[in-house]
Amino acid sequence: MCLIDRFYKAPIIWAEIIIIIIASILHIIFGFIRKGPDFNTYDLFNSSPFFDFSLSNNCSNKSYNIFHTWEGWKKKEYSVAKDKYVWVIHDRTNITKINGNNFCYKFISYKDLLNKGQIIKQGTECPIEYNKNCGRIDTLNQELCINENDKCPLYDIGIGEPPDNISYIYNKDSNIYYNNDNYNITNKAIIGRLILNDGQPCYQSTEKLWKKFANSEAAETHLNCTNIQIFNKVSDDRYIEKGEITYKKLYEENLNEKAKNITINNITDNEIVHLYKREFYGIDKECDKKFNLIDDFKDLKNIQDFDKLIETMEGIIIAVVVIPFFLCLEIAFYCSKLGMISQKVYFWMYLLYIIIICCFLSCHTIAYIKMRESDYSNYNCSDSIINEIIKKGNENNKKVMAYNLISFYIDAIIIAGNFLGFIIGLIWDLIDKKTKKCKFYKYQAVSSKNSGERDE
Repeated sequence: MCLIDRFYKAPIIWAEIIIIIIASILHIIFGFIRKGPDFNTYDLFNSSPFFDFSLSNNCSNKSYNIFHTWEGWKKKEYSVAKDKYVWVIHDRTNITKINGNNFCYKFISYKDLLNKGQIIKQGTECPIEYNKNCGRIDTLNQELCINENDKCPLYDIGIGEPPDNISYIYNKDSNIYYNNDNYNITNKAIIGRLILNDGQPCYQSTEKLWKKFANSEAAETHLNCTNIQIFNKVSDDRYIEKGEITYKKLYEENLNEKAKNITINNITDNEIVHLYKREFYGIDKECDKKFNLIDDFKDLKNIQDFDKLIETMEGIIIAVVVIPFFLCLEIAFYCSKLGMISQKVYFWMYLLYIIIICCFLSCHTIAYIKMRESDYSNYNCSDSIINEIIKKGNENNKKVMAYNLISFYIDAIIIAGNFLGFIIGLIWDLIDKKTKKCKFYKYQAVSSKNSGERDE
């Protein structure tokens, strides 16, 4: 009997099936319950001061500010691929216009400014190539240096009439004011972020407070911060309110006709959101070199997202392909019909299965090494609040690493189990051959003796 026949007739095949069923379930569960990266600072470090600011319906070659993202509306539609009805999201839209105008500006990220040496510690001199000091830019009281011929970015803006006509430009058509070159109040700070929110913004930048007005809207009403608490507070009071606008006005100017028809009829004129501004979260460049958070965070986010995808894909592939293959294989052997189905086909399918598991194991290993390198539990390169936010985000990173390790061990056990099965099959086959050989010699000896007795 051949080695492959011995292996698949061994009881270990049923242990294999049980293990891969458990593995499939765990991979799918881990893939779906795992949260994405919880660090919410990357988008803030990657945002830009409002250089060369202007109000316009069309920003042309400039960037424009996104105040909020309306999550769209949902509809149940038939999916041919899935052969069932599924919820489909339509018209997800960025809210970019306030009173008919975009907030246009030249984009240069805080991260780039920091790396180019344009952000300096308070009390130090600007470098020669950037010899104009624009004042405080972040929560560490660091200052921004720019070229002498350039204008400093935006310090203040609001909806409504300006506090005075000397320090501000007032656009009557849009009812928006913003500072001019005469703006010179004490302790002024460069704007790092502008958002619309239905209440004081949360510490986690991805958590937005917003109302739902139609049943078909994709996002639910969310008016209380829940995702993260810092020093017994959930709201970030460093955001300063700078005016208000109605939901109806925003939706009329930003949504397409279909989305407007769904929402606007349900909105009253007293439903409002507020404009908030804040300065940048500060980063001490020299301190950050030990952790490299500002450069590595995007890579960490990508590797965690990748590992989550691999986790889910592995579970689905095992459930849809591997388990049916093994069950069919066992049935074929049990019914003694392997001869009707080529052993080579099963051998190569089995080999492909092992290669796939090895690939998933390699992916989990690479992801774990990268996540282990990104340990920010002792991060202390920003202000106290941001340091705490990063440390809390690191706790989620550790949970992700735990899921990753479990997946790694599952795959390792599968490979080790198959290797053990192969060794058992090989030993079994060698014993079988040796037993047959011994029986053959014994038969020959008996035959020779019987032949000799007959000759006498």
